[in-house]
Formats: sequence, structure tokens, C-alpha cells
Amino acid sequence: MTRTVEPAALAAGTSIVGTWNVVIVDWGCAGSPLRASPFTFNADGTWTYQFGGGRWFQVEGMAVWTFTNAPGLVYTATVTRNSLAGIQGYASAPPNPGTGCFYALRQASPAVAEELAAAPEADRDAAVG
Repeated sequence: MTRTVEPAALAAGTSIVGTWNVVIVDWGCAGSPLRASPFTFNADGTWTYQFGGGRWFQVEGMAVWTFTNAPGLVYTATVTRNSLAGIQGYASAPPNPGTGCFYALRQASPAVAEELAAAPEADRDAAVG
């Protein structure tokens, strides 16, 4: 059963609810990051992005979400006020893209925006591998 923690029950500034405009995914954690489309987490325990969405839950500073368009894919992250850092992987038998790491920001700082301009944008759904 998925349990959604209401934002008011969380410490101020730690809720995952909202849009994370900068999402960087690195399948295999091999130093080949790709920009993915923004993730939007809704207070009702659902989330969406350009290619689909799914369900999420959060307990204190840890969030977990799944994909309806990629069965078996699970992301988990440490949540701070303006950033997510975590790992992702398929909890299903291969073949699948395996595991990886990612980070997300609500907004890019000027320094990060400059770095992102040089990063390759995925030509596919980078979030699912």
C-alpha cells in the first residue's frame, strides 16, 4: 500500500511536491549524464513528466517513486529544500537498463545553468533508460 505524507506533516522546505525543472540521469553511474524532462510531484501521491508518470511517497527526507510507463522502475532520493539526489533501477528481471544515479533541482543556479548548456539532452526518455 502506498502511503502519502502530506506536505504539512513534513519539516518546512523538505516536501518533494512541486516541479523539479533540472533532472540529470546517469544510467550505470558511469559519468555519462543526460538531461531528462522535468518531474512534477503532486500532493495526491501522483507525479508526471513528459513521457508518463506514476505514484510516489515520502517519509521525512526520503522519497520513492514508480513509473506506470516503465514497470519495475523505482527511483529513490534524499530530499532537501531545492535538490534531490538518489539512485534508480529496475526491480524486475533483465533485460532492462539496470541501475543508475541522478539528481534534480527545482531551479538551476547560474553556474549550473551554464554547465547544463554543455550537457547533452537525451534524444529519448532518459528517465527510463
